[in-house]
Amino acid sequence: MPPVLAIEGGEPVRRAPFPPWPALGEEDTQSVGQVLRSGRLTALTSGTVAGFEAAFAEYHGIKHCVAASSGTTAIHLALAAAGIGPGDEVVVPAHTFIASATPVLHQGATPVFADVDPRIFTLTRKTIEAVLTPRTRAIIVVHLNGHPAPVEEILALAQDRGLLVIEDAAQAHGALYNGRKVGTLGRLGCFSFWEDKIITTGGEGGAVITNDDELAARLRLIRHHGEGPVEGERRYYHVELGYNYRLTAMQAATGLVQLRRLDEYLAARRAHAAHLTARLRTIPQVEPPQVAPWAVHSYYKYIGSLHTERVSVDIERFVAAVAAEGVPIARRYPTPLNRQPVFQKLGYGSVSCPVAERLAGELFTLQVHPTLKERDLDDVAAAIAKVAEAYGG
Repeated sequence: MPPVLAIEGGEPVRRAPFPPWPALGEEDTQSVGQVLRSGRLTALTSGTVAGFEAAFAEYHGIKHCVAASSGTTAIHLALAAAGIGPGDEVVVPAHTFIASATPVLHQGATPVFADVDPRIFTLTRKTIEAVLTPRTRAIIVVHLNGHPAPVEEILALAQDRGLLVIEDAAQAHGALYNGRKVGTLGRLGCFSFWEDKIITTGGEGGAVITNDDELAARLRLIRHHGEGPVEGERRYYHVELGYNYRLTAMQAATGLVQLRRLDEYLAARRAHAAHLTARLRTIPQVEPPQVAPWAVHSYYKYIGSLHTERVSVDIERFVAAVAAEGVPIARRYPTPLNRQPVFQKLGYGSVSCPVAERLAGELFTLQVHPTLKERDLDDVAAAIAKVAEAYGG
């Protein structure tokens, strides 16, 4: 007889809290404190932001990095700098975080939702081709959860059609496509440094990277109120519509420390994911994340799938039962973008993305961040096995 689940009054697998993430330490504190004591706190007065931009560009082997206030504003800057606007259509995956799509609306353009691959959850050439029209100007390719999208086939399509490719690598720092870092393959690559990302700039922050000199200049212009370059005395001369999307010097100071740890963090995430995958493969009701042969995953999130035909409950009950066992778990994007109220109100009610809609009822998120230990991961696997056994059959 299977054990009684905690959600039904039984003893949970674990009562101790899990180690937190992010793990900011004394070096981060000292770096920020040094900036605070300097009294030079902004990108306009401190060289710290420029230092972070240079270091992030060097890490990627790219000419330019333009830091931004968030991953969302990074995507907005990329679209604005590329001249995307009213009348233009931009292809976006239906299964992703909403910030991959809302900047398109802020530019007055139209997001067009494409379905995703059922194994790695990203756009493919085939899903993009299904939604192209004469008005399509750009594609936002999201490297979701840390797994690269099949970039080469998408770039080939974009070249054939004269389309701009923007990589949304907000969840994929250090991930590799055929040995190349994501964010470096399209014309523009966007990153997020939000609180729980692979590295953070102290809670919020983002960046755009590019090898295009003209685009880099436009990104910097639009980021700072459309104000012309400041050489010597500031002239307050604004040549176009812009925004205040600047990163602060304190955030950049945190980012510089975090960037030095990025490869260490990635190694830990990949090791933890391998350990967890080995455990979950023995549970027939769930499936660990799949990794394409050309990909090196960065595991921002570890996404498992529930074989709903092998259990007697839906994903919502399954996740609630695992959480009751004392394990951090959540559903992964339970409402695809084409079903989100904000887009439904704009007339997207008839848009169908069957894979994204099915994934909403199957996927769950587990943590593999660097502060975890193998015993923590073993508790995760034990909780899932317990719930799967209770509801299996």
